[in-house]
Amino acid sequence: MIHGPCGTLNPNSPYMRESVCTKQHPKEFREKTEENINGYPMYQRKCTESVRVGRHDLDNRWVVLYNTWLSKKNSMLPLMQKYALLQKNVKYLYKYVYKGHDAASIRFQNENTLGHDEILSFLDGRYVSAPEAMWRLNEFNLSEKFRTVVQLAFHLPDQQTIVYQDGQEEEAVARASTRQTTLTSWFELNKNDQDSHNYLYTDLPHYYTFNRSLEECLWLTSKILKELWFRYKDALGEDFVGQYSEDSGPEYALAEIEEFFKY
Repeated sequence: MIHGPCGTLNPNSPYMRESVCTKQHPKEFREKTEENINGYPMYQRKCTESVRVGRHDLDNRWVVLYNTWLSKKNSMLPLMQKYALLQKNVKYLYKYVYKGHDAASIRFQNENTLGHDEILSFLDGRYVSAPEAMWRLNEFNLSEKFRTVVQLAFHLPDQQTIVYQDGQEEEAVARASTRQTTLTSWFELNKNDQDSHNYLYTDLPHYYTFNRSLEECLWLTSKILKELWFRYKDALGEDFVGQYSEDSGPEYALAEIEEFFKY
């Protein structure tokens, strides 16, 4: 699929706002996909030859990302796809779904009345549609929680799975040799922690947390988890501060985390 064109090729395009394309086309050429801290990933766009489309010669910068499989499943509409990789992007989507009930602002006004209070004449009311009323009358679940799935590595000595790019095989092997997997880290844990002998490898995520880091990989005990809480409690409680207060927000967040670990 080709976007537009817009910009200097077509200033009258409906995508143009203040002489700028709202879809950020044409995109820049990129040799490889790069992460974007404040937005979507910047995908690879190789410099290719131009193709004649209508009255214009367009290159790879004008190609619209789309998912072939989803487009075939929904043949009436091409589907564009971008991955939301950042935590705050996922948090935004989650908060948007659970942002609250539909509401309406209603105004009551009496004719031929002087000196009425305009503030009291407005009422913020909740709107309940017929499908929602039926759903609640039948006491169906409004939301669900699922347990976290932890993927545990299983491999022979020095045969762990690695990911590499063409021409960088040696560098990838060197990095993998210094990096712990959940299996090798479990062996190290058994050497240093006698309490871990009471748990099977498959049951270990219930009692320990595996910290994935390029510098080191280790199973975190409850003491280290407490240190993490005091270090990041402001960030973890930011969603509760707006609902409650700055003082009680982190407390509600901690209660939510404790309730989660009971499952």
